[in-house]
Amino acid sequence: MSTDRTAAIAEAMGARVTRRPWPGYGAQKNFGVLQATSDWILNIDADEVVTAELAAEIQRELAAPRFDAYRLFVPTYFMGRPLRHYGRAPRDPGHIRLFRRDRARFDERPVHESVRVDGSVGRLQAPVRHYCYPTLKTYWHKIHYYAPLEAEARLQTGAPRGGRLLRTIGKFGWMMVWRRGILDGPAAWIWIAGQAYQEWLTTGEIARRRRHGAQHVAA
Repeated sequence: MSTDRTAAIAEAMGARVTRRPWPGYGAQKNFGVLQATSDWILNIDADEVVTAELAAEIQRELAAPRFDAYRLFVPTYFMGRPLRHYGRAPRDPGHIRLFRRDRARFDERPVHESVRVDGSVGRLQAPVRHYCYPTLKTYWHKIHYYAPLEAEARLQTGAPRGGRLLRTIGKFGWMMVWRRGILDGPAAWIWIAGQAYQEWLTTGEIARRRRHGAQHVAA
């Protein structure tokens, strides 16, 4: 349940607000899609902003839609700066965020849910601004929040086995060198170090749950 005044503000502006126990990201979004009355769904998180350019592009496209869903470019901002080379770079195909209500649904991964489309998919050019990590405190909190969810998601799909330290170092090297994060300066290096630390927490949580599962079976 939201702990801020989001629901009250939405209701004051005339929105229809539905309250429901939290079943997980994908399941909750699928429920929201079922409550919608329009033909098209635009999925935007609370820390994201639709630019004026994107709003205009959506209006033009939906006047005569060519596809059943559209990918949007969602660059991530860290402490006010866009993450470029190793994050969601311009060459990234983007994420499906705009879709026909009757042609798509979210999968039900515990975290990083995605949209499955029964139809054609296009791409819009204007970006969504993703201001997810305004401070180091926010980043630290999200690392610890998402690590166990990511562990659960990996276990559901068959998490690869591998040394915890090796996977952590590999994540750091991949983002810093292969994805050229080193070119973006100290703020980016902090972000990458945090991602490597999250990998350390995630793989540790996977190992802990596997040990617990084995002990439970043995008992």
